[in-house]
Amino acid sequence: MSHFKVTTNRDGRRSFGEHDDRWTDNGRGGHGGGQRTFGKRGGRKSYGGFNRGSGYNRGGRPDRSRGRGRGFNQGPGPRSRFDDEGDVDMGGNSGGPSTSRYTPYGNNRRGDRRKTYGRDRDTQASSADKYKKMGLPVRGSDNQWYRVLIPFGKKAGKDGLLKLLNDNLDVPFIPVCFHFEQEKAVFHIQDRQASESLRRLSNRLTMPNGFKMIVIAKPSGPPSVFTLDEEGIEKLKVCMSSRYDPATKALNLSNLYNDANLSQEKIHLALNKQTVMSQVSDIIGENIPELETLDVSENKLMGLENMRDLVSKAPNVVRLNIGKNLIRVIEELEKIKGWKLQELILDGNDLCDRFKDRTAYISAVRKRFPKVIKLDGHDLPPPITFDLESSSSLPPKKGSFFLSPDLQELTVKFLKEYFTIYDSVDRQSLLPAYQDDALFSLSTAFNPLIEYSQPKLHDYMPESRNLLKMSRDPGKRQKVLKKGKLGIVSQLCELPKTTHDYNSFVVDVDHASSTLLSFTVLGVFKEDSRSDKPPIRSFSRHFVTVPSGPGMVIVNDMLTVTNASHEQFQKAFKSQAPTPSSSPVPDEGPSVPFPPPACSTSFTPEQQQKIQSFCHDSGMNAEWSAKCLQQYNWDYMEAGKVFSELQKQNKIPPEAFLS
Repeated sequence: MSHFKVTTNRDGRRSFGEHDDRWTDNGRGGHGGGQRTFGKRGGRKSYGGFNRGSGYNRGGRPDRSRGRGRGFNQGPGPRSRFDDEGDVDMGGNSGGPSTSRYTPYGNNRRGDRRKTYGRDRDTQASSADKYKKMGLPVRGSDNQWYRVLIPFGKKAGKDGLLKLLNDNLDVPFIPVCFHFEQEKAVFHIQDRQASESLRRLSNRLTMPNGFKMIVIAKPSGPPSVFTLDEEGIEKLKVCMSSRYDPATKALNLSNLYNDANLSQEKIHLALNKQTVMSQVSDIIGENIPELETLDVSENKLMGLENMRDLVSKAPNVVRLNIGKNLIRVIEELEKIKGWKLQELILDGNDLCDRFKDRTAYISAVRKRFPKVIKLDGHDLPPPITFDLESSSSLPPKKGSFFLSPDLQELTVKFLKEYFTIYDSVDRQSLLPAYQDDALFSLSTAFNPLIEYSQPKLHDYMPESRNLLKMSRDPGKRQKVLKKGKLGIVSQLCELPKTTHDYNSFVVDVDHASSTLLSFTVLGVFKEDSRSDKPPIRSFSRHFVTVPSGPGMVIVNDMLTVTNASHEQFQKAFKSQAPTPSSSPVPDEGPSVPFPPPACSTSFTPEQQQKIQSFCHDSGMNAEWSAKCLQQYNWDYMEAGKVFSELQKQNKIPPEAFLS
């Protein structure tokens, strides 16, 4: 039996028995001289085109360096240019040759791979020694800086947010450079114990808006200067003035961090910081709003969120250079779409690596800026666009729509009688309003326009026929569809008691014929509950009716309920009328039209029509009808509510009625 031997050569390769493990790509098969090849690396094991050094260190363990330059002979990788939380070192270059990248108008050049063995420990040790020599804190030490981020922290405000955190921490902390980045609250602390305590509070505290607070604390470098005193602002203005050319209306803010004049004053401003960009935007808006050309290249910009305000403060910018930054995705251009750019430079950003060809690159840019005629210094073919800006405004919103005055009179009378009974204690009186084989459906959902916490809809959800939520249970669609007037009114009696705001009603008649009338009414109502603040709901109700005697009956009733929007809530029930009494008997009124009032010459044709309709509905003469409408500013629904209430209290004199 042959002995199994493992030998190690001087170059570190191991041999098993009489065969070594060098697999080459000489193409010779068989056992005698055949070596197998994986990839293209001859002379050593290679899997998928990568040598052992690209994915494994000398000990055979996976290399967890997150791709920081591993296997590529081109200096530090992309992640080495900034720390974990995205703070960028603005001083000088990143070191080593620049990274080759895709150029939309040239060849795609990539750096050569190289093998690396066990560099993590050496790099970590050398970095620690380097930080100590420079007097900077070593990562993980007690004096390490941490960047704390709280999403949606702006809703609580600075004072409320810090008080909430301090009240729940045993370890006091001192926030440094506290500021808001859109909806996020951001600050720095130099206390490892405090950062760990803050992290433990994540998802344990409740914000004023009812959501759990999320706390993210990560190691970072020391915070940059976020604010400037008056003297610093004046020096920034002088610097920007020297970089502005009034003849061409061009401002060059390229590599602002290393500006020579500011550096002499020991001022280094990172334009990728929100507060610095805000200060620059304010200066531009106050002094040079006519700006047309802007250069912000070489400023380590990772996104364009901080430039949103600049779009409104300098709306005439048509030439923009944001090249040689760190912008990774083309979607960042959405944040400055307000500019009607004609020339744009993006070359030098990581986002260019994402496009396979020049056509896709140009198409993605023109999707955001259709008027661009020069991109990265190259002339583009004229764009094919349709300029609709002059006619893009929508027509003004109108109120209720009726096909004719007769339909208006008929529809308003029906709605007044229906909702008077619906808001009463006894809804069973609505039985005559429905046909024997009528249909009724209820649909409800939360209002997507409301950001804050909404009142619950528990009383409506069990019978809701929201088809989007019933795709998995088709049988329930038929179960919650009420058929027949007995089933419909029984369902209506189960719904919460309500009081509708007639002033909020908007009525649209969409179809009218001799055999069918279809219309929709929208408005708000409040639920009659014991709460001091009853919920205000928004509703839409579509009625399909057919003639029946002097009036009409419902054959299809579709009700949609949601919560009132902020605007509806503010306007609801501002001019309240007395709540109708229980089970009122609708007044059929005379069946023939009345002549116009004697004083008709003092009213407009529209007012005369309202007076005539009010005479028909109330039974009062023209003089008293006109007085009632005038008293309530010609609000037909409000005057009708007050008349019904006063009539039940016998407070209307007999002479007010027609003989």
